[in-house]
Amino acid sequence: MKTLKYFFTIFICSVCSFNAMSQVPLYTADAVRFSQTDGGGSARFVGLGGANVSLGGDISSISGNPAGLGFYNRSQWALSPVLRIGDYSAEYEGESTQNIGGNFQIPNMGMVFHSRFEEYAGSKWISGAFGIAINQKESFYNNINYRGTVEQDQNGLIYDFTESALFPFLTDDGFRVFNFQTEISDVANSDTYTYLAYQTYLLQTFATNDDNFIVDRYDYDGATDGYLTESAVQTENIDSYSGLTTLDVSYGANYNDVLYLGASANINFLNYRQVRDFRETPSNNLLNYMELNEETTISGTGAAFTVGAIYKPLNILNLGFSYTTPTFISLTETQEISMESFFIYNPETDEENISYEEEVVNDVPAYSLRLPQKISVGATAFISKYGFLTADLEYVDYASARYSSTNGAFGGDTPDVGSDLQSTFNLKVGAEARWNILRGRVGFAYFDNPYRNFERNRQSISAGIGIMRKNGFFVDATYRLSSFSNPEITAYAGSDVVTSESSISSVRLTLGKSF
Repeated sequence: MKTLKYFFTIFICSVCSFNAMSQVPLYTADAVRFSQTDGGGSARFVGLGGANVSLGGDISSISGNPAGLGFYNRSQWALSPVLRIGDYSAEYEGESTQNIGGNFQIPNMGMVFHSRFEEYAGSKWISGAFGIAINQKESFYNNINYRGTVEQDQNGLIYDFTESALFPFLTDDGFRVFNFQTEISDVANSDTYTYLAYQTYLLQTFATNDDNFIVDRYDYDGATDGYLTESAVQTENIDSYSGLTTLDVSYGANYNDVLYLGASANINFLNYRQVRDFRETPSNNLLNYMELNEETTISGTGAAFTVGAIYKPLNILNLGFSYTTPTFISLTETQEISMESFFIYNPETDEENISYEEEVVNDVPAYSLRLPQKISVGATAFISKYGFLTADLEYVDYASARYSSTNGAFGGDTPDVGSDLQSTFNLKVGAEARWNILRGRVGFAYFDNPYRNFERNRQSISAGIGIMRKNGFFVDATYRLSSFSNPEITAYAGSDVVTSESSISSVRLTLGKSF
């Protein structure tokens, strides 16, 4: 069987039916999802809105601007657990739903090993630091939960899952006519969802007056020449998990307390899992419900490099720059789809209170994705010993994202996602106030819209506190609220779209010690 995602995209574009298809093409949405990064890192830098290009001396420098490692004068370890709580809202067919969920992770941990260049007498290179860290640069944690009722149209048809699955059995002039029932299975096998609907009796075989056969909906009533379903309640819960994590190996050096240079190798580990649970309850007296469950897993590894510099033209001013190369990542994808139908009465088999189940597993041939390059500049102004203001501007070339495959992962038609995307400028600003051993921080981040034809801006606000102890132990805590709109989901042909918003609150704690 050909890969589900390829069939799925063609099927949706043809009839605008099955609900998993976003208004944004599937591969385009994945390219954006895997390319966007909020930086992650320590509670300190998250509290500053993620601005870290012109700052140093933090464990986040390993995965951000490696030049910041040059600010270290001691070795250090740190780890950062985070608790996320999501508030999700959706609207479909005039009905609004709201859902709350949460998860816990330790997305960031690392160590820095500092050394002085004392053996090089007379050199202006003062010190260097080697760092290694695991950092989740983007969390895919999200939820969409909707409910709505679809009705018959003026032609007496209800555009539900069964109607969308029937599409391969239709022609421009009506139903496809079969001379033999054995021919029907070939058509049913041509599409994953049609196959599942046929195996669970949502699509059934009817004999014609001339001893041929057609395939129609299970609820077709020949006596009234119509369909028994007048409405159907649709509900779906879509959970997304995991994230984009990097193993970063970095080095930064200090030249005369004026110039700081650094470089890092970034090994990317992408793990994306989405679980969808869809249920449809029709108004007829034949089918109690049908349920469709899907689990998609995309995983892969890739590599990139980052170089950076921080320059101090004045004691009260830092200027920073970092560049991350495009990331080439090899991906594998598996999709497990199961369907269950529970009939009150099945007219084809003349059975009552019976359920049918079928499952399909699709292993998509391996393919590759080039994630875009990123260029960041930043500045930090210090206010004596009382704190500082900092800001970053990040350029991301989403239009350069590219898929490729040498073994037919896309059915012979590689998606041109670059034509759907555009370059963006993201802004991150933050401020820190200092009083004795206490630190107070606030931050804001704005992530520009990467889509050409869909509005999707993200923003976050953050606030945090920190305590620096004389024995080298420190603790930072930050609260961040991130808000964004999800791409619209087309539920079924002829029905409304699902619009949804996500607001994710996170509490991040960083514990560390210098040694």
